[in-house]
Amino acid sequence: MTEGVYHTSSSLWIGAGATRRKSISKRYWYASEGTEGNVYVQLLTSNLTPVGGKRVVDRDEFEEEYVFEPNLLALDAKSVNVGAEQLELQLQETEAVNALLAQVPTHSAKTTGLKQEEEEAVEKFDKGMTMLRGGYLKQGRRILLAVPEKDVPWKPRHKHLFNDFGKRLRKVQEPEIALKHYLKAIELSPNDDHLCYNIARVYYDLRKMSDCKRWLHRALVENPKLEPAQKFLQAIKNR
Repeated sequence: MTEGVYHTSSSLWIGAGATRRKSISKRYWYASEGTEGNVYVQLLTSNLTPVGGKRVVDRDEFEEEYVFEPNLLALDAKSVNVGAEQLELQLQETEAVNALLAQVPTHSAKTTGLKQEEEEAVEKFDKGMTMLRGGYLKQGRRILLAVPEKDVPWKPRHKHLFNDFGKRLRKVQEPEIALKHYLKAIELSPNDDHLCYNIARVYYDLRKMSDCKRWLHRALVENPKLEPAQKFLQAIKNR
């Protein structure tokens, strides 16, 4: 055998009926030659640091269940001291995240170009929202922030995509991330009065009144008859 990083896989079924699907969870191990033909394996964390003690695996079991990862290198474990309880929590979190993400539909591999980019954006956005609902706020926010930052030659019609993302993020009280999506939408359609109004509302949520007024004025420049913007601006002035 080759000493190094290996992985094992386990499957978990999510959902029921037509929506039932399989989620694959991986665990990574550092394997080395043991005695009497056996193999020593040691569990690795998500950053490939060995934790816990080594255990002995029968060679037949090892060759059947462990898959070599030639492109992965484990870190030095000399100064690592992770308790069994903490290790179990890490493993449970990894499996919970995998189970959550398995619920998100994946885009069709047949699509190409901007259509594929659009489907991938929706998929990533749904994954981020799923992570938020599951309580994994840091990971979810990181995914959601990355969607509008990806360098894609979007067309003006895609303003609706990012406008919808912004609305959904406002509803779950994530105004900072919602703003990123609204700004991407206005970048694609600079003269859209409703987008200007939506951006003003996010700035209001963020308690940035000068920015809120600026975008309300911009909305009214684009459409002087936009009644919601008129009322909103008047309400702010009357405070």
